[in-house]
Amino acid sequence: MTGASGDLAALDDILAGQRVVVVVGPGGVGKTTTAAALAIRAARHHGRRVVVVTVDPARRLAEALGMARLVEEPILVPVGEQGRLWAVMIDMARGWDRVVEATAPDDRTRRRLLDNGLYRTLTRRFIQSHDYIALDHLLTLDGDDRHDLVVIDTPPSRHAIDLIDAPGRMIEFFDSRLLRWLTVGAGSGIGGAAARPFLAVAERLLGDRFLGQIVEFFTLFARLRPNFVKRSRLVEARLDAPDTSYVAVTTTEPPVVAGTEELLVGLRERRRAIGLVLVNRLLPGLGLERAPTGWNLDLDLDLDGRTGARSVEDASLAAAIEVLAVRARAADLPGVPAETPVVGVPVAIGDLTDVGALARLLEPGP
Repeated sequence: MTGASGDLAALDDILAGQRVVVVVGPGGVGKTTTAAALAIRAARHHGRRVVVVTVDPARRLAEALGMARLVEEPILVPVGEQGRLWAVMIDMARGWDRVVEATAPDDRTRRRLLDNGLYRTLTRRFIQSHDYIALDHLLTLDGDDRHDLVVIDTPPSRHAIDLIDAPGRMIEFFDSRLLRWLTVGAGSGIGGAAARPFLAVAERLLGDRFLGQIVEFFTLFARLRPNFVKRSRLVEARLDAPDTSYVAVTTTEPPVVAGTEELLVGLRERRRAIGLVLVNRLLPGLGLERAPTGWNLDLDLDLDGRTGARSVEDASLAAAIEVLAVRARAADLPGVPAETPVVGVPVAIGDLTDVGALARLLEPGP
């Protein structure tokens, strides 16, 4: 295979017609380079004004676009005469600061929370908050008239569906018993009699200064609830909108295929628009035609040589069968439409460090 194959018309329909494309998939499947390649194709082939966004701490998007660095302010990337492409690297700490500034009920709450030691630690070190911030940034970009397409490169998550659930999890946290217990006044909670044994132990372990920061953090954070919940609802609405599509990226490794199946079912259950499955890093000579009726696709393949593949051709055949399995499973999964488009992308030869190399990933093969 020397170029992309499969339902490229469906891919181009998404890139030409949608407002938001969310690139999802298990970890290590090439979401970042895929997001960049999609954005470049949308600009070059469809004249779109595209912004591609990543919160990837490894800064792979900057490398893939041949840039020294990316920052939160969109940077224009040269892609030729057609369209425009901007790239954004979200800084997690700044992203949370932006959310606090937008949702704090008053200046005093905002200043105290931004200065709180626990807040600064949580927003700079804990990667799990990447999910929500990646999606929250949609609200900023969606209102920017400079762009008519936003491509989101989703952060690494233990489960790919975690990203889609992030706004709902934040709403649940604000309504949780834990937060109420931590912030309620005298009589119960962290400030009342029921919490005193806990406070005595915590003070010895943490010190009264840090314990005070914990109490202050949760108390101040709870004050964000009305505006924060409203903002999270807007994010959910943007993810549900008809002009938002999801591109699920997978590879032919069986564990990745299983994770992709779980993701596709999860998206469908949440009524998200599954736009396309993109099978990345295919070996030469593979196709994406639908598997013939009667093929046994319940295979346990291992492409690293432990299955006894005698040659590259054997490994390619095994990979081809697994790709066909991806296609068939995508059609047979409960709740997933049989017409789900699939596109295959060949394994890259050489480094993907410039716009031209990324653009060639999605060029059709002969």
